[in-house]
Amino acid sequence: MTLTTDIYYHGEEKKHSFFEGWYLKHQVDQHAYAFIPGISIEKDGSKHPFIQIIHDESSHVIHFSEDEFFAEKDRFYVRIGNNVFGEEGISLDIQDEKENLFISGQLTYGPFSPIQRSKFSPSIMGPFSYLSFMECYHGILSMSHSLQGSLQWNDQRIDFSRGTGYIEKDWGTSFPKAYIWSQSNEFQPKDAQFFFSLADIPFIGFEFLGLICVLVIDGKEYRIATYYGGKVDSITRDNEQLSIILKQKNRVLKIMVDSKFGHDLMAPSQGEMNRIIRENANTTINIELTEQGKQLFKGEGRMAGFEEVGQVGSFKY
Repeated sequence: MTLTTDIYYHGEEKKHSFFEGWYLKHQVDQHAYAFIPGISIEKDGSKHPFIQIIHDESSHVIHFSEDEFFAEKDRFYVRIGNNVFGEEGISLDIQDEKENLFISGQLTYGPFSPIQRSKFSPSIMGPFSYLSFMECYHGILSMSHSLQGSLQWNDQRIDFSRGTGYIEKDWGTSFPKAYIWSQSNEFQPKDAQFFFSLADIPFIGFEFLGLICVLVIDGKEYRIATYYGGKVDSITRDNEQLSIILKQKNRVLKIMVDSKFGHDLMAPSQGEMNRIIRENANTTINIELTEQGKQLFKGEGRMAGFEEVGQVGSFKY
């Protein structure tokens, strides 16, 4: 079996119906700024590099020509036009009059905080990492890292030197038809990093509800996932508050997220970026983890990212 690692670029040999994108989030002074460099390969083989940008106030998509895209095959390094995204940081030169968006500058990343890896679980997808036919693969490169540097964003200079970063990625043919995603690494009153995804997953002629979730508290990782027996106990909504309860053996995780819709982003279907989803890049999430009835963590996550598409599984909320 071939390991579909989240470190490599997978599109070098792909001829059609494929996408790959990296999600790089940067937070400072209660504001969030995310860049999504990526490429889509449509059914006819045409390749379309892009950079999507989302922050508190709006979202944007910048299109590039095929020859403006380059990605290393054995490490995280992507160049689109004059913009570079990699393990060491980013360098931006975005000049788009149509979007009225002008961003330039460099940010340097501190050491990454990766998730735990093993032969059974070489990525967040666990043993599903070894399968070659999944609709969509997910990877987490860094749950948290420090930032240095600044960006000129139109007429504003933003200093990120007290900021925090996060990086994940997706690749495959299509995003799931229905899913919930959330992430935060700015918690009060205790240091923590959190990622959660729940999606309808097509699999060899049938469909299952796939769960992957990581909570890191003071450097200790707690993971709840389908491949560890994790299940969704309930999903409910009270006005704009979405509440999800996860259970795995004697572990219970309660998630409450402010689910207000955010801004438009493009998402892939059969390689083509023809779906519109909405992401709130700066919302609030509250989580509580208990094990054998003992509370291990309770905190409020700020500058949280949140996406909700359709209704997952048989839940009505």
